[in-house]
Amino acid sequence: MAIGSIFGTLSGKIGNVVVYERNGKQIVRSNPEQRDPKTPAQLAHRMKFSLANKGMSPLNKIIKLGYRNSEKNYRKLVGVAYHTAIVGEYPDFALDYSKIQVAEGDLQLPANIKMSYEEGSNIVSFNWDPQIEVPVRNSRHDDHVDIVCLNSGIMQVENVFNVAKRSDGNVLFQLPTGWELKSSHFWIFLTSYDLGSNSNSLYLAINNQLLPNKSLIL
Repeated sequence: MAIGSIFGTLSGKIGNVVVYERNGKQIVRSNPEQRDPKTPAQLAHRMKFSLANKGMSPLNKIIKLGYRNSEKNYRKLVGVAYHTAIVGEYPDFALDYSKIQVAEGDLQLPANIKMSYEEGSNIVSFNWDPQIEVPVRNSRHDDHVDIVCLNSGIMQVENVFNVAKRSDGNVLFQLPTGWELKSSHFWIFLTSYDLGSNSNSLYLAINNQLLPNKSLIL
């Protein structure tokens, strides 16, 4: 409704009424009060969704490469993390990174993948069986080895693609200066020699033991 007022042009919010000008006329409309009951279930949902979003965000670009031939995308994987990787009870939720896959595909992963770390250094060692398992399934000796490391303390990712070949059997990865091992999460996966397909990723822990802090907590 239009208002011709001796008080001049009005605009803004008065109670649950909003007044604004459009095409030279003043319009008045009701603005129903927004309800936000914030029930325990709603609060838990919001916290889980926020945690999944925050925890997965640094892996966005990695996921685009890791799921190159999949219908899954970053948004879908945030949903997967929400349903499968959030642990604990409200309000003490945490994101368990060991339940996250950063790559998916039918390329064959090497057998006996292990990771180790020498105390006092910033070098992480990865080792695997260079032999291709029988029967051979979409795999070659010159497939690329890819390593992803996420520091959940500062929410940064370091990734090295084609850091080695399947036939090498081992590779060294240098942690960035200042990164703490307890806040670092590692994945390894392979990409075919022609970059056409990936293997599933594998989450790794030092000396095959879960890291002391494998979770992100809001």
